[in-house]
Amino acid sequence: MINWFEQYHSSAFISDLIKTQTHLFVAEEGIGANQLLENLLKKLLCENLTDENKTCNTCPSCRYLVDEHPNIRLIDKNLELKSDVITIDQIRELSSFIELASTSEHDKKIIFIKNTHYLTSSAANALLKNLEEPPNNTFFILLTSNLHKILPTIRSRATIHKLASPTNKQCEDYLKDEHPEAIKFLDLAERKPFLAIQMANNKELINSIVNIFLRGKSFDMMDVNESLLASGPQFFVDMMQKWIADLAHFKEFSTVYYYKNLLDQIELISNQLSYKELLNFYKKLIEYRRLSETTINKSIALDNLMIDYKRTFA
Repeated sequence: MINWFEQYHSSAFISDLIKTQTHLFVAEEGIGANQLLENLLKKLLCENLTDENKTCNTCPSCRYLVDEHPNIRLIDKNLELKSDVITIDQIRELSSFIELASTSEHDKKIIFIKNTHYLTSSAANALLKNLEEPPNNTFFILLTSNLHKILPTIRSRATIHKLASPTNKQCEDYLKDEHPEAIKFLDLAERKPFLAIQMANNKELINSIVNIFLRGKSFDMMDVNESLLASGPQFFVDMMQKWIADLAHFKEFSTVYYYKNLLDQIELISNQLSYKELLNFYKKLIEYRRLSETTINKSIALDNLMIDYKRTFA
């Protein structure tokens, strides 16, 4: 169990969860909110919770994985599209599932929408119609990392739960027991333990990206290819933003936040750049991050980004 979410595993919270039918959970990405909610869904559907409020793991419901459970519909951004959206068709496909009548208390139906902020305007309005008068024993569990992008009318119909991020000690204690190799990525992951785990699993990709950063203006554009986007363009831009932030911060204060194990190299590279150049390039990165969420050709955008990085040394 993720100990910084301990309060959400209590019998009191589970009881409160079924008193209203729509819940909106707000959490930073990478802190384990998905894992918490999938556990809560299993508890809501388990027919024989134990005295310790754990799933029995023996009833028919417990034998299913969350994404295969017949009483759960999982909605996330449409992977077939080039931009990050949840479409109106995805919401419309819920209609037949929602209209099926529940026959008993144990026949709960749950719609779990991850990344709810990716709903298009039309999809959000279609969802709103479902939230207005949901059938008995039908629950909507929504998750977002950006509350401000959720329609006010959806927020007003939901019970909102803001999940606190773990402390440094909680991060380290959890990773020490579960994924010790991820501890060294905690700074780069901004103290988000599940992002640190993802980074540990993709350390070869991260090493490739960092090696290009370390070459400053001397990197070879032949090494810049789509393999650097294996975890998505936003991941690459995020790593670049942290790199430039560290260069700028070292320039002003001789300390860094993210790439602490590269302090000597950062000092060497930051001496080749002016603080003004770093700030100007960081502003460009903000625009690249916005473009990374659209249907723009990601490979061309990556090339342009790295050409701009090289020019900051001119």
